Amino acid sequence: MAILIERGDVGLAEADHRIANNLGSLSGAVRLQRNAISRSGKTLTADQVCHLLDDISSRIEVTAKLHKSLALAVNGDGVNLGNFLRDIAEMIGTLGPDGKMNLTVECSGEGYIQPRHALHAGLITAELLTNAIKYAHPTGLPVIVQVHCETKDDGSFRVEVADDGVGFPENFDPTTDGGLGFQLMRALANGLNAELEFEHSCLGVCARLVKPARLAS
Repeated sequence: MAILIERGDVGLAEADHRIANNLGSLSGAVRLQRNAISRSGKTLTADQVCHLLDDISSRIEVTAKLHKSLALAVNGDGVNLGNFLRDIAEMIGTLGPDGKMNLTVECSGEGYIQPRHALHAGLITAELLTNAIKYAHPTGLPVIVQVHCETKDDGSFRVEVADDGVGFPENFDPTTDGGLGFQLMRALANGLNAELEFEHSCLGVCARLVKPARLAS
């Protein structure tokens, strides 16, 4: 019995450690948003505040889904990225008006990744899906979005989010331009030592998050 209690204590300690780390990452994302607003010196409208709170709420939900995935994990080695992103995509899809997004999620590979890596990938995916709902079709047409992820046993992974929208504005550079959402995505990708790439045209945007094996640790 003493051995079982000791192992249980170790498991709880590890869970507490992971929760603390992931909440710290979430806090950092919120702080980044707060600092950007403060530097802008602009007064937010009621609608803008509501959108801001919706964004924070979705990020909290992503973190909650991560820990649910960890609680349900059988092998204790990490997070099944495909299942995690599928849950996130379905959650983001419910935030917009009915019929606003036609979503497809495809996953390949059964590799498990570190919880912190999953959190960053999940937050980036949530941001990309939210942007697709808001901006892909300014006329209000439903947006078609495809999410694809691939994981490998070495810890490397790739996530793609593609939409059929109108693309970025002329002269927009996603590596440097954009508001709080793009700043957050770039910061999260840097925290992963991963590459965040964008291909865009008048036929849509494809965002690709790539964490190669040499940087998987």
